[in-house]
Amino acid sequence: MLDSQLRLRLRPFEIGDWSASAVIVAPHPDDETLGCGGVAAKKIASGAQVRFVFVTDGAASHRHLMHPETLRATREAEAIEAVHRLGASSESVTFLRLPDGAANHHVHEITDAVVSMLNSWRPQSVFVNHAKDPTSDHVAVNAAVRAALRAYGRPVTVFEYPVWYWYHWPWTSLWGDLPNMWRVTLRQTIKTAAGLRAPSTLNSLAYVGDVIGVKREALAAHASQMQRLENQDEWRTLSDLSGGDFVGRLLADYEMFTRYEINI
Repeated sequence: MLDSQLRLRLRPFEIGDWSASAVIVAPHPDDETLGCGGVAAKKIASGAQVRFVFVTDGAASHRHLMHPETLRATREAEAIEAVHRLGASSESVTFLRLPDGAANHHVHEITDAVVSMLNSWRPQSVFVNHAKDPTSDHVAVNAAVRAALRAYGRPVTVFEYPVWYWYHWPWTSLWGDLPNMWRVTLRQTIKTAAGLRAPSTLNSLAYVGDVIGVKREALAAHASQMQRLENQDEWRTLSDLSGGDFVGRLLADYEMFTRYEINI
C-alpha cells in the first residue's frame, strides 16, 4: 500500500530527462546498477551520453575471504562488464580507486576529482547515491558530490538514488536476516518511520519495467556480490540480505529519486 501511494505521489520523469546527458557517481561497484541501472539503460538506448564514476575500489566486501588486490581487480572488471550490459562502453567508466570503507577520509579528494570531471564533461544531470543512505561511504560520497556541484557552479539537475535507504521494514523483513543485520534494519526503520517519511524524502519516479531484464543482467555482472564462490559457504551475497527482499526492492519496475536543480 505504501509503495502504491509513493508511485501516485511522485512526479514521473519528463521526456527531456531521458535524453539528458548524465554522470552517475557510485560509491562502490554495483551501486550504479542497484540505484539507477534502469534509468541508465534507457538513457543510453535513447542516445544520451552517460558516464560512470566509481569512487571506492570495493575491496572490503569480502576482505577475509579474498586478497584485497584480487578483489579490487575483480570488482573493476565486473563494473566494466555491468556498464557494457547497460549499453555503454569502457571509455565511459572512471575509477577513483579510493579505499573501500574509508571514503569519509577522502571527501576533499572526491570533491576535487568530481569538479574536474564536471568541468570537462559538463553534463546536464548528475546521479549520486541518496543523502539518506546510511553507510559511511555513501554519506561521504553524497557530501563530496554536493560540494563539487556547488563549486562547479553551472546549472545541473541532480537525482539522488536510494540504495541502502531501502534496507528497512516494510520493504525488508525485520527477521530472518544475516546475523546482526537486523540491527541495521531496525535502526533504518526507526529513522524512516517505517517508510512513512519516504513521500517527503523522494519526489521523482522513473518507470524501468521495460528494461528490468537489462538491469538484472547488469547486476548479475557483479558476480562477486551476487554469487557464492564454490566451497565458500561464508561468502555472503546481496541476495542473502533479508531473504532476498533487499535485492527484490531494488529490482522493482520503478526507480525513485530525490530530484532538485542546483546552481540555477
